Order: sequence, then structure tokens, then C-alpha cells
Amino acid sequence: MLTNQEKHRFTTSDMKPYLILLFSFILISGCSILTPPQAAPPFMLDLYHTTDHNKNDVFNIEQQKEVPTVINFWFPSCPPCVAEMPEINKFYSQHKNDVTVVAIQLIGLDSVEDGEKFVQEKGIHFAVGPDSTGKISVDYQISVYPTTIFVDSDGNIADYWQGEINAEEIEGKFVAIKKPED
Repeated sequence: MLTNQEKHRFTTSDMKPYLILLFSFILISGCSILTPPQAAPPFMLDLYHTTDHNKNDVFNIEQQKEVPTVINFWFPSCPPCVAEMPEINKFYSQHKNDVTVVAIQLIGLDSVEDGEKFVQEKGIHFAVGPDSTGKISVDYQISVYPTTIFVDSDGNIADYWQGEINAEEIEGKFVAIKKPED
């Protein structure tokens, strides 16, 4: 007959199936990225001066439903953000009649002036502006910089990419969400 102490003694090997199950659950649920909302949250953004946009022009996501939109979240002191900007510029230059591209700068580590200077020095063509309050980043559930969001021509979030992205990767995502008539 077993004593109470022996009845309640678990060995590591007894717990192994439970640990595997627990670890699997944590891995599946804890490491997954928050599911983006289906409709792209509305926002308006005062723009910096770029090659194709004037300072203080206003970008309104709700007016972009004719073509897909690529939204990039970045800041100037983020090395992968800086590295991908020429790639985004290249993609935009090749597709500017078929897509809208906007980059939203996180304000905090860098200032609006830092963003404006960066955009001018790098010769950026697409729309860029500051998320002065952080509301846009919160609404889009951004937790990693850079992050690129792909919005289809119906205004729905179709896909996203966390981390540095290149022109070929943007192209692949763009092709996947572009309607044949776009």
C-alpha cells in the first residue's frame, strides 16, 4: 500500500507529457502575432515633404480604396528601418500608379525633425509622416519595428510583414493582394 507522500510524488518523467502539452500551448498561442483587424483602422497623417508629396499634405487611408496600400511603420534610428527605405522607395517608383505607399514614423526616440531630415537626405518619393500621438501604431497593433502592413483595394488588411523587407518581398505581397483589374 502507498503512503500519501508516495501517492503525490511526481517524477520528471511523469510530468513530461504535461510539460510538452503546456510548452506546445505556449508556443502556439504565446508566439503568435496578434491577429490584425480585418478593416484597416482609419487614420489621417500630416506628411513631410518628399519628392511626390508636399509638407502638410494630409494622407487619409479611407481615401485609398481604389488601389492597394502599403503602410510601413518605422523610425530613423532603427537600423533595419533605415536599410529597407531604399527598397520601399524602389518598389514605389516601379508601381506608383498601381499602389499607394505611406510610411508612418514612430515619434519618441527620434523627433519629427529627424524624420524630415532623413526623408530629404534619402530622396524618398512616397508619403511619409509622423505618428505624433502613437494612436496609429496602437490601432494597427504594432509591436515590432519595422512592420509593413498590406491593405487591399477594399480597405481590408490582407497581410503584414515584421522586420526588414526588400523590394522583392513587397512585390510578392503586392501581387498576392492586387486584383486583376487593379
